Amino acid sequence: MANPFGMETDRRSLSEQAYEAIREAILSLRLEPGRAVYENELATMLNMSRTPVREAVRTLLVEELIEVLPQRGMKVALISEKKVEEARFVRESLEVSALRAAIARWHTNADWGMRLRDEVQAALHAQRKSAQTGDVLGFLEADERFHRLLMAAADNRTLVSIVAQMRAHLNRVRTLSLQELKNVQTLIEEHEQLVSVLAAGDEERAVSLLTRHLRRLQQDVAVVRSQYPLYFRD
Repeated sequence: MANPFGMETDRRSLSEQAYEAIREAILSLRLEPGRAVYENELATMLNMSRTPVREAVRTLLVEELIEVLPQRGMKVALISEKKVEEARFVRESLEVSALRAAIARWHTNADWGMRLRDEVQAALHAQRKSAQTGDVLGFLEADERFHRLLMAAADNRTLVSIVAQMRAHLNRVRTLSLQELKNVQTLIEEHEQLVSVLAAGDEERAVSLLTRHLRRLQQDVAVVRSQYPLYFRD
């Protein structure tokens, strides 16, 4: 069985490394929804003892990304449409609030606004490059960076942390919907429009654009479920 993990040595605890590696493998679908998982197998793949893996699995159980099968071990949780919509709603509510704060900060600190614009433009460039090379995960990573930059502009770490946690249940759908990188040009254009409107200080237009952009996922879920029915729970 192929190893779905790529680990680098760093100063995080082993349990944190295990958690992040397994979680990323689930979100990127290297560990597919419904796949059986075993602590000893994960420990071997990560070249770790079972103790940090067990601690990581406990956290993933709380996040509902792994579920226990009575007397049959564990499996990667199937995708729940209800959970996806709940997470999308929370994300929209918080990102819109962050966007309003970002606009206010942008136009009271011109130097800071220019730095932010340079950073989001770099994220957009990375998206375009990933689209051109067919790099789905690279495109999604650049997309995450774009939204994270706008949220961070609100200077609220709690908000950023909550949205990052919520996105776990969204990203599996997004990864599936981007398998062939269809409609990515539309997504990039929406980001470009959002940056232009932010720079112009048009708060209501910016909120409208962001809301429409985030609600695109509601359409994607139905399409993805029809293509990958075994990845979803009833």
